[in-house]
Amino acid sequence: MKIRTEKDVELLDQKIKDDLGIDIRKYGNEEVLAAFAEILVFPQYILTWTIRPILLAVFAFFLGFFVLNLVHIEFLIYLLFGFSLFLMVGVFFGVLFFMWKMKKDMWNILNYALDILKNTVQDLSHFQHTIPPAKRRQALGLLFKGILHIILIPGISRIISDKIPFIGWIFIWPIKTVLSLISDRIKWDGHMLNDELEKVDNEEQLIPLYLKTINGVQKGIKTVLDVSFKVFQFPVLIGFFICLSLLIIFIYLIN
Repeated sequence: MKIRTEKDVELLDQKIKDDLGIDIRKYGNEEVLAAFAEILVFPQYILTWTIRPILLAVFAFFLGFFVLNLVHIEFLIYLLFGFSLFLMVGVFFGVLFFMWKMKKDMWNILNYALDILKNTVQDLSHFQHTIPPAKRRQALGLLFKGILHIILIPGISRIISDKIPFIGWIFIWPIKTVLSLISDRIKWDGHMLNDELEKVDNEEQLIPLYLKTINGVQKGIKTVLDVSFKVFQFPVLIGFFICLSLLIIFIYLIN
């Protein structure tokens, strides 16, 4: 079940209530979501991970006036073209650093999602609702999708939009894209789990199996997250190496 629209989210919410007897929305914590949003959009976060590499590149450019053997027209050429190349290298390097830091924070968000999932699973035995055997296999997948699409994505998006009007989507888009991709790619209904679920007689016996599965899937989530960010970083990495190569060639020719 892929979630693409608000209507899909509403259907997912209703399916969780009908199949599992759980209102997933009550597990959201506004303070925690606000803390994550604050980290992801805080100005110091951007300045630290993007501006510093740019400043370092600019410093290297000015250092070149003293290190390189520039005379006459070479001085003017270096001033005109060297600054642009150094600046582009710094920008690409800063974006790479920014994405690396964002990946670490996204992993923290996903760990929070898994903690919510564990709490939800542990509460299953307290609900006056029995999960039919045919729907036990889908329970973890539904809950995980619900946590991502009903709690995390809307909550963090709303907070970011309130904090950064008009341009907040710049931060929301990668968060929503990565979380949606993980929601689509992670599989919770492995054969071993299915075989064990068929042998369970009551809801309380389901909990250890579900918790065991959550811990096992955690590594798979980390892998999908790493691959997702590698896809995002690839064009930036290509641009960085192209600019760096041009800079090296430029310095070699002018020196």
